[in-house]
Amino acid sequence: MTRHAYTIVFSALALTLTLASAPPAHGQPFEQVEPVLGGVDVQPGPTGSATEKDTSADKAAFIARYDDGEADTFVRSTADTYEIAMLFENIGGTDVTVGSVDMCWRQTGGDPKIRYEVVFWAPNGPGGAPGTEIAHFAAVATGVTATPAFHTTSVNYPLTASNVYIGVRWNPAVDPDYWACIDNDGFDPPTVHPVYRRFNEAGAWNNLSSLVPSYNALMLRAFVFTPGVFVENLFVPYYLVNKSVVGTTTLFAVRNLTSSNVSATIDYMRLNGTNQRSDNINLGPYEAETVNIRDVPGLAVGMDGFARGFVRVSTAGNPDMTPVLGGDYFQVDTVNNFATGEQLVRQFDLCTNASIRLVTFGTPTRLTVLINNPRGAVPAVDPPSFVVRPYNEAGIPTGPAVLYFTANNAVEIDASTLTALSFGTLRFDFSNSGGGTVSAEYRAGGRFSVGVASQCDDLP
Repeated sequence: MTRHAYTIVFSALALTLTLASAPPAHGQPFEQVEPVLGGVDVQPGPTGSATEKDTSADKAAFIARYDDGEADTFVRSTADTYEIAMLFENIGGTDVTVGSVDMCWRQTGGDPKIRYEVVFWAPNGPGGAPGTEIAHFAAVATGVTATPAFHTTSVNYPLTASNVYIGVRWNPAVDPDYWACIDNDGFDPPTVHPVYRRFNEAGAWNNLSSLVPSYNALMLRAFVFTPGVFVENLFVPYYLVNKSVVGTTTLFAVRNLTSSNVSATIDYMRLNGTNQRSDNINLGPYEAETVNIRDVPGLAVGMDGFARGFVRVSTAGNPDMTPVLGGDYFQVDTVNNFATGEQLVRQFDLCTNASIRLVTFGTPTRLTVLINNPRGAVPAVDPPSFVVRPYNEAGIPTGPAVLYFTANNAVEIDASTLTALSFGTLRFDFSNSGGGTVSAEYRAGGRFSVGVASQCDDLP
């Protein structure tokens, strides 16, 4: 899922000098390098990102990283499209998945958001350079400042090849003030890792050494699920808690489905995917633990006294994908004596196309949506995070498709803002955001409340 930058701490007073790699010909793209005296410490990304994870066996994953966490040089270009990629060696194989990719960005203008792509290339180009493009994923980094930070994109890409180039593609013509972070000295002893870049998705790839002779690595990291082991993620897709009075709250339960002891991590996320708090739990065989989110301290509260967000529960999964954990959640409205609930949402339940029933009995249907990578909230510059198409009960499209723009991973929607229909079907297209899921709450003014989850419509 998409994440936000954290505060950056400088390791030394930065002295910057901008150098052009070569005098540009008229109308031709060129590159710039900005070295930093002493380097700049880049704080790891949020919980769940590649930069945050450790390499211990019980985490069922490892970080593929070649930088030492300190940005020594920054690189940018004036090309219409600029690509930069680094070779990752011996990370792929049978049942291996790249869960997320962290990229270090810095910007020196006034726009805190960049739209880019995370791209995978086979290492079959001339001289071992990037060759065939094998996958790409839309990404958005928000809150980018003049101090460098890692930004995370969820990809969940199955990587069967041992070696692969992973990099980013962006449009400097639209985002001219964005710089990629370069590490020059690396770990001890430093090892140079092949980094290539090119202009406008055409022509030859050029090694970064011709621009930054002393480079060690591109500051890009991959969170890799190890062979035969998987990280199992479950979600409370949306919570709503009245923190000011005893009223509406959300509860959830996590159950161990196995005959062995299981440890899990519970992350309480803001709507925008920023982690607020992490707790560890240990469950004995078939044990269940229930949490009332009202009792969880440290959660952000809005001006209306409500805390809103989503919850992620993660543990080491089985190689055969047999579930380790299960659970459920339900929201309690003590004012109206309502309670609605559903099963916890599994990561693989976030699909590209989903549909849900629309039922209205005087009170509009309440929808909650969880998506992997929101694309942004500004229609003039951002693509929609998802598209909603209403159908009546005869299966006939009714009204225009609704383009939904958001910078949040979790959103709450009044269905009456999407369609004037009282009964029918809403079909959601999550192609732009890398997958999503929908839950609906059907209410009838003080009489009942029923919760249901969407169904995936993806073709096999």
